[in-house]
Parts: sequence; structure tokens; C-alpha cells
Amino acid sequence: MTVHDPALGSQAVSRLSQLDDLEACVVIYLRLWCAGPQGRCAMRSDLTIGLGKSRAALTTKAFAAMVDLLALHRRRPLHHRALNSACLHPDEANFARFVANAASGDREDALWLAMLMVRADLAPQLTAVAADFGLRIRQMLVQRPDPATCLH
Repeated sequence: MTVHDPALGSQAVSRLSQLDDLEACVVIYLRLWCAGPQGRCAMRSDLTIGLGKSRAALTTKAFAAMVDLLALHRRRPLHHRALNSACLHPDEANFARFVANAASGDREDALWLAMLMVRADLAPQLTAVAADFGLRIRQMLVQRPDPATCLH
């Protein structure tokens, strides 16, 4: 059984600074990925600094699988703001919450959010990849000595 935190999800999130570190990393990496080859290179470089080369490659692969599933089977496009924007698009906030739920083991909520993004039959696969990615990012955040993470 999941303990419900009444504060979670009860407030509108409109700024990147309102997210916890894991969620902020998810949004920043989404923006970098969508920025094209230079952004993806910056993401891989940041992951390599935080996780080492081999674990960064696995983390990038998990993120790519998640984005590929979304691109191929999305219900609608996932919107995002510009890389340097302090504002947060609602899609970004939901995507970050989805990954955080998946990584924390809150499978039911993660699956529910996944079904809003992809077909129901693909929601478990998307949730599994999101859990893998989110756990790797959480591990990186714990290992980093500097609390300023994920390029912000």
C-alpha cells in the first residue's frame, strides 16, 4: 500500500525551481534531448560526470528507450519549454512526476500517468523504463557532492 502525501500534486507547479532534484533532472534532460545532438551530448557528458562512462551509457539508453516509446506511441505530443526557461510546462511537470513515481516504486500512480501518455498496453513497458532511468538518476544525485545537479 502506498502512503498518500496530500501535499503531493495539490499545488500547481509552474517553475523548475519548485521541483525536487530528481524531477528537475528529468525536465532538464528532456529539454536537452529535444534540443538535438548538442543537447544530447551535454546530457551524456553530465551523466558521465555523475555516473561514470558505462553507467552513463546505460542511463542514456534507458532515457532514449523512454523517449522512443513516447515518440512512437504517444497519445499526443509531449510539450516542453526552452532549455534556459525557468518556467515549467504542465507536460514537463507530469512527465517528471511520472518518472519520480516509477523510481520510487509507486507503480499504480506511475502506470496511471503512463496511460495518459501512451496506449494502455504499453504503459507497463514505459513505466519499467522510467523506473530504470529514475533510479539511475537518483543514484547519481546521491553520489554527487555538489547539490547543484543536472546542469542547473
